[in-house]
Amino acid sequence: MKQIKFLLVATIVLVVLVAFSKPHPKTPADSTKTTLPTHKNPPTHKDPPCLQMYYHIERYADSFKIPKRFAYGIAYSETRYEGPFHWTYNHAKSSGSGAYGPMQILLSTAYSVNKERVTVHKLRNDIDYNVMTSMKLLRKLNNKYKDWKTTFGAYNSGHPCVNGYAIKIYNHTIQWK
Repeated sequence: MKQIKFLLVATIVLVVLVAFSKPHPKTPADSTKTTLPTHKNPPTHKDPPCLQMYYHIERYADSFKIPKRFAYGIAYSETRYEGPFHWTYNHAKSSGSGAYGPMQILLSTAYSVNKERVTVHKLRNDIDYNVMTSMKLLRKLNNKYKDWKTTFGAYNSGHPCVNGYAIKIYNHTIQWK
């Protein structure tokens, strides 16, 4: 009898909660579409890395005309970035091959792309600089090879090729939690 009473009360509470809850906003038809957060000012180093990444990828992908799914695909592949609400995201990673930061840039690549010497600390911790360098490199490579798969192979290996990495980035879809 107590179980039936409990189930009845739980059902009534659930019905009341559903009846008085706010309706959920409709999901846009293209759930992979991303929009720039409404920031009057760009994020600072005090903002969470996940929000800094989102802002800078949006900004530089647009300015260098890189399809956003490709930019986010590289960020996911390189450092497992999962979007603006990935609160535990660690941007300051390094690889065994000497690549640093969220988009895994080599010191020599940063110098080649930006014509300036840069420190490991800057590549690891300056999300703006790291993402900008990555998008600038992608634009340079794509202008040269005229093919996204070859561009991603060159980004990954330093040589124009179509490898598993290139296919993975080319087929990336944004699936944030």
